[in-house]
Amino acid sequence: MHYDLIIKNGTIVTKEASFQSDIAVKDGKIIKNEKLDKADTACEVYDAEGKHILPGIIDAHVHFRDPGLTEKEDFETGSIAAVMGGITMIADMPNVIPVTSTVERFNEKLRIAKEKSYADFAFFALLNNENTHELEGLRAAGALGFKVFLGTSTGEIAAPDMPVLIQQMETCASSGIRIGFHCETSDINSFNTSICKNVIAAGNEKGILLSEARPVFSEALAIQTAVCYAHYTKAKIHIHHITSLDGAILAAEARNKGIAVSTETCPHYLVFDAEKHVHKVYPPIRTESHKNGLWEAIKKGVIDMIASDHAPHLAAEKALPVWEVPAGLCGVETMVPVMLNEINNGKISINEYVSLSSEAPAKIWGVYPQKGNLNCGADADITIVDMNLKRKIKSDALHSKSRTSPYDEMDIQGFPVATIIRGVFVMKDGVLTGQKGHAKLISPAL
Repeated sequence: MHYDLIIKNGTIVTKEASFQSDIAVKDGKIIKNEKLDKADTACEVYDAEGKHILPGIIDAHVHFRDPGLTEKEDFETGSIAAVMGGITMIADMPNVIPVTSTVERFNEKLRIAKEKSYADFAFFALLNNENTHELEGLRAAGALGFKVFLGTSTGEIAAPDMPVLIQQMETCASSGIRIGFHCETSDINSFNTSICKNVIAAGNEKGILLSEARPVFSEALAIQTAVCYAHYTKAKIHIHHITSLDGAILAAEARNKGIAVSTETCPHYLVFDAEKHVHKVYPPIRTESHKNGLWEAIKKGVIDMIASDHAPHLAAEKALPVWEVPAGLCGVETMVPVMLNEINNGKISINEYVSLSSEAPAKIWGVYPQKGNLNCGADADITIVDMNLKRKIKSDALHSKSRTSPYDEMDIQGFPVATIIRGVFVMKDGVLTGQKGHAKLISPAL
């Protein structure tokens, strides 16, 4: 049989197992995932000997700053960084200018992304006091989910008033669409930050102050609040970027009570700790005990997925004094190699990683089985990685407009070497090969 693409001799990785096999692709779909006959041919054959074939990695939490903040990033530069880092699909957050809270703004953002993006994409829409009447239209337009900022972050966006949010969550419960929560408590953050700013700190102690300025208590209280809303409205919720063992435990307790809550953390919370590193991000990086607690939560299945929370700022902004630095870290291009390095360090298995970064995001956000797997009939989204490839991460070699990275000069073993989206190579052997215009909006099947 003749196919569009054959990937041969690689090790296919699923959540359950790793095994030698081939993959055949036709019309953008996986047709076979087994050893092929010698008579089978294709327009293109890729020899993946010595490499691992993963379901396309999904980064379900990025800020591409488009529209309104495009001096920091846009869909072209952000999506190039994504595919160069092995990402096949991204989900962009709504705190842009203007915020993505109406069907009109959603469609304008869709027009921009279609013109610029190299990676398949999805959009979160914001919940605020003014857009309850827009919810059904946004769902129909293709919103992946809704986003609530319980504590203010970039954009200083407030959560809807309590009666409004209750009504909105009941509406979302009826339609089945999931709501993601940024879980911090603004009053606690403001009070603690004012205290911490008056403390003179030297060196790495600034990392501890950043954590204490927005303490674990702030996250824990917000998670409990989100869980309480979910319990009484029956809405499905997602806790973005959990930073602490406390937060993971609260989410697990809620799930054990039958509340529909899914969970996420980010590589920077798993790699850095506040005692040794000063990287400003909201919510902040915690102490080593919380970092270790998050790894345990992953091993126990309490943390469902990993996302980058890619949030670029200008290099000049990131060089400001610690209390003036805008919060946010670049991560979409480095997420896969950093996690592959942790696999090589024995933190998790490559099969567990496939669950965290492909299958779980697709299932949580309702795009499985189209995405997140290598089953026959799925989109041929494939990330091919070389677990033995070693090099340093270099900020000036990255493709984000920001060109900053908390991982600068870090030695890494394990890098993506090819990114395939719906059967088309968009990155091969470290070279951008894709074209703008191939990417498309991915919406949940509700």
